[in-house]
Amino acid sequence: MIVYYFTPSEFALRALRDRRLKIARINELSDPFQLCAADFSNSDTQTKLEIFKNQMNECNGVICFSKSYQDPVLWSHYADAHRGVALVFEIPDEIAIRIDYQPERFKLDVDAAIQRGGFDESDLNQLISTKFSSWGYEKEIRMLCHLHDHFCQIDSKGKKVYFESLSLESFGVDALKLVGLIRGAHCDLSPADIASELLAVDSLPVQDARLDSSSFQIVADETYPVNGVRSFSACCFRV
Repeated sequence: MIVYYFTPSEFALRALRDRRLKIARINELSDPFQLCAADFSNSDTQTKLEIFKNQMNECNGVICFSKSYQDPVLWSHYADAHRGVALVFEIPDEIAIRIDYQPERFKLDVDAAIQRGGFDESDLNQLISTKFSSWGYEKEIRMLCHLHDHFCQIDSKGKKVYFESLSLESFGVDALKLVGLIRGAHCDLSPADIASELLAVDSLPVQDARLDSSSFQIVADETYPVNGVRSFSACCFRV
């Protein structure tokens, strides 16, 4: 499946250089209803779901993509007002979580789940994949990451930050295969800037985005290759 990851230019260059993407923690996502889309009019249900969400946050994170790059609002919200880029990935269908956008919260019998020893697969899928319908413009595809399987780094504030590795090689073992890059309509990131973060053996297909002349969509021009210039010895250690 082809998906798009919107990001400011500086973070795109860092992803190319280090061959990895930052994993978002569940409790830090912009939607406070993440994993809490069930109806918890009952305060006891609310407490139990919040405990579940905190438990999930301790051991899981997500990477959020879109099925489309054409909505200008996505570029405005997530790619530095069209100054950033969309990284184009191919991910396995079996790990892609398709978001189900709903106008109302769903009913969930939390007590019955606890008596069973926990949420079953159907409950978990619904909790992970349900969002309010107003988010539908994102056309989100989500990848769930188990943190204990990933590299952890301590940032300047002493906080744990986790990363998912990516690969530019079609034969690589990483779940994330980087297959392209789209420069935003106002992006000042040059092909030379991109090449400077790629190894000399790398070639990345790049496109330039522009405003469509007859609709409120973003379209991409023809693909051109950007070949890397970095020597292997100059490459940062990859995890």
